[in-house]
Amino acid sequence: MSPFEHFCNALGKARVEPDPFPHFCLEHVFPDDYYQELLRNLPSTDVYENLYEVTDLKLDHFRHRNQRDMDAGWTERLPTDLQPFWSAFNKWFLGPELAQAVLGSFSSQRFSWPEISVESQFIRHRAGYFLGPHSDLYTKLVVLLIYLAPDNSAEHLGTSLYRPKDPAFSCPDSKHHAFEDFIRVKTAPYKPNSLLAFMRSDISFHGLEPLSETDVASEGRDVIQYVLHDKQVREAQLHARSSAAAERITT
Repeated sequence: MSPFEHFCNALGKARVEPDPFPHFCLEHVFPDDYYQELLRNLPSTDVYENLYEVTDLKLDHFRHRNQRDMDAGWTERLPTDLQPFWSAFNKWFLGPELAQAVLGSFSSQRFSWPEISVESQFIRHRAGYFLGPHSDLYTKLVVLLIYLAPDNSAEHLGTSLYRPKDPAFSCPDSKHHAFEDFIRVKTAPYKPNSLLAFMRSDISFHGLEPLSETDVASEGRDVIQYVLHDKQVREAQLHARSSAAAERITT
């Protein structure tokens, strides 16, 4: 069975939980030998970009997060020995068939290809990083956080799901909120070869509790983030961002 078929079979077994918002957790999302190969081929940190340096939102804890977008031509920036694995990975992981399977896991009929677009990135968190409860960017439809843990020793480092203490509270954008204003409902275990998936809404509050030096004793907490966007809305948002940046440069 191919990695694509294995991943889709795993998605087909998903059972969506409604509380505190639609989500599910899965284990063994890649074939075991493929997962080990994936870990061996993870890029080194010098391939990543520091979030604080590349974002307009200058939050100090963003200095402790590095990431590498799987954008056009990204594999060409990898060491040559890593390129074959990730080029083959791209072909199925970023394609329309997997996108449809991800939507199908939530029984979503609102969108289909090519009304959606796929964006993905490697994320590596270091000690000092945290992410306050937030609902996520309004262009997103579904988010998969694929955990790349080397073993089961750090299950507590998973993404947490929250419910606001004010039951009427919602947030239409990606503003980060204080932990004390929310109730932590659950934490998806940071386990090898597993994932957390959720549908984005104005109440899809999730985050990451602060990481200590003890928590992140290795190179970092590794995750692949896979996102399905409303393509038309995402393109409009990116165009507006690009226009605003160009205007700042000219003024």
